[in-house]
Parts: sequence; structure tokens; C-alpha cells
Amino acid sequence: MEKLVVMGGDESPQEFPLYGKRMLIGRDETCEVCLKDRSVSRHHATLLKVFSGYSIEDEQSTNGTRVNGNTVTKRFLKHGDLIEVGKYHLRFIAQAAPQDMDDPDRTVVLRPRVATPVEAATPEVAVAPSISDGSSPQFAVNAISSPQTNENIDTEIPIEDRARVRYLSGDNKGEVKVVDRAFFSVGNPGGDLVLINQRHSGYFLLKVGGDHPPMINGQPIKAGGVELHDGDRIDLGDLSLEFLS
Repeated sequence: MEKLVVMGGDESPQEFPLYGKRMLIGRDETCEVCLKDRSVSRHHATLLKVFSGYSIEDEQSTNGTRVNGNTVTKRFLKHGDLIEVGKYHLRFIAQAAPQDMDDPDRTVVLRPRVATPVEAATPEVAVAPSISDGSSPQFAVNAISSPQTNENIDTEIPIEDRARVRYLSGDNKGEVKVVDRAFFSVGNPGGDLVLINQRHSGYFLLKVGGDHPPMINGQPIKAGGVELHDGDRIDLGDLSLEFLS
């Protein structure tokens, strides 16, 4: 089970197991993670269950929410992330239990294959992925920030065989993006946002945040995500895309 280890000044560390799909962090006594200090807003931030992990969303708090020193509005959490809420430091600990390979809801981390001696001798140029900082009003298609992004790329799948999304509207109409990561975000990091998650059994669409519920072929997506198929249309606010597998 995931948990938060909370440290604040001279106070003894506290542990909060994360057990719900939605958990509030704040000063109010109704919050699941209650932090009694004036530097913390009554409803400061929300933890949301995302498949086998959690994301954090700031609730327009007075002093803001930071993850690893960076002020965030929404952020997918990884093991070891340090969250700052007021005077408190909260360490996110992921303790994933072993999962059955046939479990359709498990998140798969795809490991790169081992290069052959010939391939190892061939120099390659590493190209950094484009990461949006959320400052642009345009919709972005990028990877959720992670220093271990390369571990989520299946290098055994040729680029031409990977799934894609094609813009059907907006400034990027007609543009095609390759779904080249296990967690691939689509939308506005500061507003409506969904994830395309590559699992053992295929690709799934999941809402992360925003005011407009994402639609798949004109129908709202189910809780826990919906499997994507070739030709599916994704509508997210004013943005429309086509999924190509």
C-alpha cells in the first residue's frame, strides 16, 4: 500500500496510508491527511488514485503545493517524490504488491531490450523528449515528467508499429503523435488532462483532471479507464483526436 511519511519541524514523523480513490490534504479536520498548521490551507491539495499509483492536485491553496521543489497544479507521483505543503514535507512511498500477469488493470513497466554487440558498437544520438511546462495555452501531448522516462519506452516495438493519436481539431489539426511511453498525457496540464496508458493487454484511456469529462466515441469514459481501439475518437473539451493502433 502507498503511504505518505510526513515531517514537519520538530514534530515526530507521521505515516498516512493511502487507501482511497480520493484523499484530501489540509488543515480541516475532515481531511484524510490532516496537518494542523496555519501554513496549510483548510483544503490544500487532493490525492487521486490513478491505476496503481496516485496523482496530486493543488486546490488553489494560499501557499501552493510543490513536488521536488517545483510548484505544481497537477502531478503524477512516483516513488520517493517529496511534496511540500506549508511547513510540512511529505515523502510519497510506493509499495506495489506483486501482481498477476493476467491482471488487466496492472501497470506494465516496459524494459528496454539488451543491445547486440553490433548495435552496442554503433554510436547513437540521444534526443531529449519534449516536456510541456504548462505555461502555453495550447494543448500539449507529452510525457509526464520523470527522470526515468526511458524505462517506460518499449524499445522492442519499432516506431512505425506503435500506437498514435491524430489531431482532428485545434491549432495542431492533422498532426500525428506517437504514443511512445507507458504513461502518455493528452490535453492541457493546467486543465483538462487524460492519460493513455500502455498495459500488458493494450492501451487504456483515463481521466486525470479538468472540468470537462473526456468522451470516447461520444460516450463518457468509465471509472478506471476504457480500452482504446483503432479509430476511436477522443473528445476532451475543445480538443478532438483519433486513436490509431
